[in-house]
Parts: sequence; C-alpha cells; structure tokens
Amino acid sequence: MLARQSSLKTDEPPGRRGSVDLLKKASNFGEMLEAVRRKAESLQLWDEEMQRDLPKRWEKHGDMIIFPQNTFTHQNWKYIGREIWRVVAESLKVARLGRKRVIDERTPHVDLLFGSDGWVEHVDERGIRYIYDASKRVFNIDKTREMKRISEFDCHGEIVIDMYAGLGYFTFPFAIACCAKRVYAIDWDEDTVEALVRSRSGNGVDEVVEIIQGDARRVCPQGVADRVYLGLVPSCHAHLLTAARALSPQGGIVHVQESIDTKKPRVIPKRKPMLKSVSKLESVDEIGVVPSTSVEKKEKEIENGGRESIPPVIEENAETPELDEEGKPKLRRKFSRSASIVQEMENRKMPDPMIHPEFIQKWEGTIQQYKDFAMECANCMTRFLNNIHENEAVYSVCIVGIHRLTTVKTIDIIVLELVCGKDNSTIDRLSAKLMSREESTKKE
Repeated sequence: MLARQSSLKTDEPPGRRGSVDLLKKASNFGEMLEAVRRKAESLQLWDEEMQRDLPKRWEKHGDMIIFPQNTFTHQNWKYIGREIWRVVAESLKVARLGRKRVIDERTPHVDLLFGSDGWVEHVDERGIRYIYDASKRVFNIDKTREMKRISEFDCHGEIVIDMYAGLGYFTFPFAIACCAKRVYAIDWDEDTVEALVRSRSGNGVDEVVEIIQGDARRVCPQGVADRVYLGLVPSCHAHLLTAARALSPQGGIVHVQESIDTKKPRVIPKRKPMLKSVSKLESVDEIGVVPSTSVEKKEKEIENGGRESIPPVIEENAETPELDEEGKPKLRRKFSRSASIVQEMENRKMPDPMIHPEFIQKWEGTIQQYKDFAMECANCMTRFLNNIHENEAVYSVCIVGIHRLTTVKTIDIIVLELVCGKDNSTIDRLSAKLMSREESTKKE
C-alpha cells in the first residue's frame, strides 16, 4: 500500500496528469510527449512551451520519420543534447529521424537527426517502390494525384520519355502500371539518378527503364517517342522544341505541366521571325558569290580613298566584314539555298490547333488563362513539328485535355495533353486512347 501511494506522488496537477495519460493511450504523439517530458524533467529543463514546440504531424517513410521545419526549436532541446533524438525515436518506434529545412521556395532539404543514413523506401497503393535518400531528396506527395491518373493509361508497345524524372514519380507508373515497352528517364542530378537506379532494381524493370543523366535538352533521344511527359514546374514551355524532336515521325502524345496564375492574364509573347524578310531571294541555280550592296559600297569608298568617315550601310545583325591583304572586304559566299528554306518555313501556312470534339464542352467552360496557355503550346508544337520533319506531310496538333493537379494560393498546377500527328487517322487513334481512359475513370 505504501509503495502504491509513493508511486502516485507527483507535483503535476491531477487534471494535467490525466490528460497526459489519455494522450499517451490515444496517439503516438502522447507517447512521444511523455518520453521527452520525463527526460527533460530528469534534467530539470521541462518548460510548458516545449510541449507546444513538439510536432503534431509528421511524414513516415519506412522506418524513418521526418518532422516539419518549425519543430524542436526551443533552446532547452539543445541543452538536452542528441540524446533527445534517441528518446523520440524509441517512443515512436522508428530507427531514424529527420527534419525538413527549406533552402529556397523550391528546394526542400532534410537534416538527419538520428540514424546512420537517409535511404528509405516508399511503396504506393499500386505496389510501386520508390527508394531514395530522404536526407537529400524529399518525396513530393503533391504528385500522388497525377501518379494515380497516369497509372490508368494504356501504354502497351509505347516508347515513353520522362524528361524530368525526379524520383521516378511518373517513370515507374509508365513502366509498371501502364506496361510501356520502354521508358527513358532523364535527370541531371547525381543523387536523383542514384535513387532512380535503386528504384529501377527494386521494381525489377531494369530491361524496361533506361536512365539518362544530363540536361534533357541535350541528351534527350530524338525521333523515337510515342509519348513525352514534361513534368518540370513552374514551366516547361522552353522545352517544347525538345519534346517535338523526341516524338517519332508518326507523331505522338505530349503531356505538359505548367503553373498558371489564375488572377493574372497570361502574356503571350509575339513570335519573332527567324529571318529578316527580303523582297527577293537569289535562285539556287545562281553563282554562290553574290556581293551585297553594302559590301560594294564599301569597296568603292576604299578605292576612291575618300568618305572614310561615312559608315557603310551594314545589315542588321551582320558581322563585321573580314578584310583581305589589300585591306578590302572579302567577298563571302552566300548560301541562298538555306536562306530560301528558312524563309519558306517562316512563310508556311500552319494549320490551326484543333479541339477534340469530346473536349469542346469542357473547353468552353475552361478559364481563359488555361486556354491561352493551351493554344500557345499547340501553336508552338505545330510550328516545331512542321519545321523539323523534311517531308511533304503537314503536322497538326489536337488539344485533348487540361487537368488541374493542385492549387497553391492563386497558382494552379495543370497538365495539358496534346496529340500530334501528320494525318487525321493518327490523331483520332491517339486521342481515342486518352478519351477512353477518361470515360473509364468516370465509370469507376
């Protein structure tokens, strides 16, 4: 009886003691709170502010827990030392602890607090494994919605390029759930590439997934893809040319992510001509040496030895003429064939983007910023495809869908789906694959 009475002695109010016991029974947070409180009290460091400083939520990746950034900031935790992390890990029954630290608005980082390394494994609802070092790369849970949507695609026999693979958020759904024939995963970061290699082996898709390290605009395979995914935010617009080059000559599907500010009108840049318009282009059968008017004028001035102070008329963006041994400008060979080709491409009438008939109703209800972005991308892809391929076929682009993935304040992250082809049958076939997936999703 005496032992029981002594065990109940405490300086805590009965009400608080009861609430702590209730928390301990009800949640992992309560167990953590009780463990760290006992440790701090043993060192006479416990402060009520410390309880409010504890994290109420966290991320769990395998046997590792990652706490939010603004937690365990009270100065008394520092006085306890690293022993506090062992106490926390044991109370939460994990082997490793980490805490987020934001380097900048787009680069989260995790500081390893307890444990030997940060390599963890995340298994999604489809059984796809993602293996990565959580102390270097944080799994972006905002991508899970798009990962699930992608997993419903039918990519049998397709070659897919994931131009900004990251941890393989879309690479492995394409390879495993969508049954793609081959998937190229491209990323420039060494740590990310190592994670991709481990995840590829962990999922047993070494023969399907090919990992390429480098800048996608330089190392992306060309002319092979049936489908290209551009998952770089805030914008992939500058990489549309790379996507156009990556598509096979028959065409394919392009998925483009973008950040759209719904409160600001989208500014569509005016396309500048690649070549300054001229009134007449020399025939390809003419002699290649064609001195320009400015060069002729400069020659006469030098020969007459006068009017040196009057600058010659030099065409815009023209280079300074190279002089020969007598100080006269060398006549440079003018390749009118290439100039004619560029001029012809610039003046070529491109087909307007199409809206898929089954998407027209949604298109009419789409906000203007989405429409502007979609038309801008479709026009760019049309121009790129028709300038890249040297054949008589005219490529067209069809807008098949726009999907909002997430919203942060006034910024929407969307994915635009374009179908590109050189004939209507190809566009109809590829569009049907996407539209049928949409219908099956609605039924489910």
